[in-house]
Amino acid sequence: MNAGEKNELLVKMRLVQLRDSNAVLNIFGNNKVINSVGFKGIEYRPLPTNLVDLKMLTERQISDISAEMGIGKAALFDKADVFINGEGYSLKSLETAPPAIINHTARPGWERVCRVVGCNINELDDIVAKYWELRKGGIIKEDSHNSDSTSPFKDHKTYLLPILNYFTFKGSATKESPSPAKFILDVSNPLDISTWTFYDERFLDLMWDKLIFSIRAKKGMKNYPNISDVAEKESMNKWTEMFQGEYRGALHIRLGK
Repeated sequence: MNAGEKNELLVKMRLVQLRDSNAVLNIFGNNKVINSVGFKGIEYRPLPTNLVDLKMLTERQISDISAEMGIGKAALFDKADVFINGEGYSLKSLETAPPAIINHTARPGWERVCRVVGCNINELDDIVAKYWELRKGGIIKEDSHNSDSTSPFKDHKTYLLPILNYFTFKGSATKESPSPAKFILDVSNPLDISTWTFYDERFLDLMWDKLIFSIRAKKGMKNYPNISDVAEKESMNKWTEMFQGEYRGALHIRLGK
């Protein structure tokens, strides 16, 4: 398992430990007793009674004990990774590799989300067109940081936030999430709750200057330009450029430090 998968399992095990010791967590300035930890209405089982210290577990032990407790990794379309007191939380670690907010997604997926949140995609088309103008002119590189004055995205917060919040908390480019998230739990150390930070729907607003926008090839591009669906191909055409020997048209967004 990779570091992210290991940390996700350890966070869930630590939450069960807190639940079963009647501990409290400081969430948004309020001390809350943790009385339920699970997923999709199924409560995680207690830790083994002979388990002394979570820090001493090997990866194999973490995997085996998690399976015994009914703890697993959230599925592809789940936005929540765990439910605490019945509310969905998405687990992220902002201290490690910059987590993806939206994985490589071509224009048709953004079109769907724009329809769902009730905004016009034309403004995003204009932003992407500006990105390509700056990219081809050598003003920006593939990664466009909102902390940089040249970012074509940074001045469009009011327009973009409802779209990005949908991807973060509610669904994907193709469908609604069966397990939407209400909150973000940022974890630096999975076993040390003093390193945990909770965020509500204002998460991306607070992180705006740390967002990194990229338009990429391969992932998210399917088999472009050999797309049989005419409407889908026409939509992809609007963002896609042949640049540096590859068709690039999938918008990817991640958090920097």
